[in-house]
Amino acid sequence: MRAAFRVLTLALLSTLLACEKTPGGVHVVVDGPLTPGVDFDRLSVIASLPDGTPLAASTLEGAELRLPATFNFESGPATPEGTRVSVRATAERAGVIQSTASGEAALSAGSGARLSLTLRAIPEQPDAGPPVESCDNGVDDDGDGLGDCADPDCVGASCQPGGLVCANSVCACPGGITGVISERPGFARRSDPLVVAPSTGPLAGALVMVGGRDDSGKPVSTVEIFFPANGRFLESDLTVPRAEASALVLEDGQVVVLGGVREEDAFESSGEWLDADGGTTRIPFTPPLGLRGSLAGRLEAEGVIAGGTISMGVTRPATDTALRMTLRGEDAGSWELLGRLSLRCPAGGAVLGDAFVLAGSCASVPSSERTDVVAPPGLLGAGPLLPTSLTSPAVVELKSGRALILGGREAGIVPSSRAFLLERNAGVVRVRELTSMDVPRGAPRAVRAVNGWVYVEDREGAAAAWFDPASERFTPAASLSTPRRGHALVGGVDGRIYVVGGSRPDAGSDGLSWFIEPRCP
Repeated sequence: MRAAFRVLTLALLSTLLACEKTPGGVHVVVDGPLTPGVDFDRLSVIASLPDGTPLAASTLEGAELRLPATFNFESGPATPEGTRVSVRATAERAGVIQSTASGEAALSAGSGARLSLTLRAIPEQPDAGPPVESCDNGVDDDGDGLGDCADPDCVGASCQPGGLVCANSVCACPGGITGVISERPGFARRSDPLVVAPSTGPLAGALVMVGGRDDSGKPVSTVEIFFPANGRFLESDLTVPRAEASALVLEDGQVVVLGGVREEDAFESSGEWLDADGGTTRIPFTPPLGLRGSLAGRLEAEGVIAGGTISMGVTRPATDTALRMTLRGEDAGSWELLGRLSLRCPAGGAVLGDAFVLAGSCASVPSSERTDVVAPPGLLGAGPLLPTSLTSPAVVELKSGRALILGGREAGIVPSSRAFLLERNAGVVRVRELTSMDVPRGAPRAVRAVNGWVYVEDREGAAAAWFDPASERFTPAASLSTPRRGHALVGGVDGRIYVVGGSRPDAGSDGLSWFIEPRCP
């Protein structure tokens, strides 16, 4: 049987057919305790100079694969007799190296030098025994259908930093309530500010607080950027005071503020891009567009805006409209209408994989079981129906590319304790009902923490809760001792949940902020 050689970068050697005698060169025999076709499916032999310069190569596979295998290399004008040649044999399986052998020989006259290379046996992989549940990684490690604390193997095991352990199928503090709350004064007095926490870019790790209303109800222009890690604080102003605007954090950390209303609740037809020093750049919407209380999310490199009140020129403001807006380049601020939603006024929205999902009805319209999905590159379609119609549920993105819908009012009347999971696979969105919350929450708000948990509060007074996506269960969370209104919730990159702005029900705004750490007291 003949083995053909392929000359590499420098054609310095002539290669003879396998098993033929050469007047001057080296005769290579490769052998070893390996079974061709089982332990390896490809055998390669490479000849090179000792400095690594490649000379020639040969490969056996398929019907030619065998051990022992012989290869001959012949001297030539550029590689005279006496030249030392390094030869390396490699056995591979499915492109992965299983065993190698190498050696050197000098090209010799006559029948040539002989070089024997022995491939080592492939070591057996140690038996690690059956897989063991990790309890803190959000994965069903042992394949029994139960992940983390839901697996009985994890009872009593540590499941999150800060003293949390697995008990009763959930990850929680031994005392029953998880979370430690601290207060920090010194922020601007305002209600309903926009607050985001970029994880990348020059503002990574900061709390970015924008706009809102003062105690008299007027829109404010204040921009505050606070870095909790080092206490650094920047303050500036938007070019236009804004309330009820929308905000987006782009993939590179750029913060964009969109629309809102000015004094006397006039629509502001522009956006502002926040600079690293706290300054802003104003971008007009083209054509003019008014946005008030709209939901905003990313759709690939662009933005999707839906619900709220959207005013397009002379047409009557709509609450059931979806738009796609360009956020970069020369066309930044331009937009196109995607169409009408099946929801008359969506209560919440969240990123769902590569799409954006809307669910629940706002309080001003009848409740609905409908969902809407905006998918790349801007396709608007109806999603799955929820098992019940809901008004004002919380809708939040989960870390695994899913979305959580919880609480609100069923049929617009009864406070709900139900929760649902939306999942998108191969372009299809499905809904699944989860174990209910401990108590109904008729006016919930929810935000995701860095560890993937979701912090849930209720504006009607129900105690706060954590949702653990690994066990898909709710556990009690620390709540503010004094109820507040008009505040914002955001998950910081440091793992904390921040409560920003607002006031007590019996007083004006006070410039306080709280942070909630998911650890045991």
